[in-house]
Amino acid sequence: MPSSRFLPMCFLFSFFLVSLPQLISCIRPADVPEVEQECAKTPHPDICIRCIKSDTSRGTNDISELTYEILFCMMSEATYGHEYADVLAQQTTEPYLLRALKTCNVSLFSASNDLTDSLMRMEGEDYGKAESDLVSADNGVERCLEAFVKQPIVTFPPQLFSHVDLAARYYDVAHVFFGLIPG
Repeated sequence: MPSSRFLPMCFLFSFFLVSLPQLISCIRPADVPEVEQECAKTPHPDICIRCIKSDTSRGTNDISELTYEILFCMMSEATYGHEYADVLAQQTTEPYLLRALKTCNVSLFSASNDLTDSLMRMEGEDYGKAESDLVSADNGVERCLEAFVKQPIVTFPPQLFSHVDLAARYYDVAHVFFGLIPG
């Protein structure tokens, strides 16, 4: 008797294994053209495409989901920048550089928190408040940039500048995407 139940189960399991790749390919969005079209509407299509394609788990190319991806990339850069500024601040004794690094540390930490809030609001489809959090985060990024401009004879550490610059560019992309979300 057990063998009569075993054959149908084997057949179903085999069918599932053979069909799985086809099912997965139906779920994945047709990435390239749609993402490139949306990113082409922004001032930085190259970083937009790179950010969005970095998340292979994304299920759709809906503009709100693409905006979420950009916010996540911006949050990552703000977080990395905050952590790097903190390490550099602990290692320097030069007073002007220390002041600029401390300002960056605090302002990028705040930006990262604002972006976390923005991501949570995106999940709740509260796009107006999510965009407001984005603007607040960008203010933190700008404060970091200004900290180095205001200090006499202080060089912006290249790795920190890279994180801050990317965060600012992601803001530009997200700002455009928020304007494309149907409301």
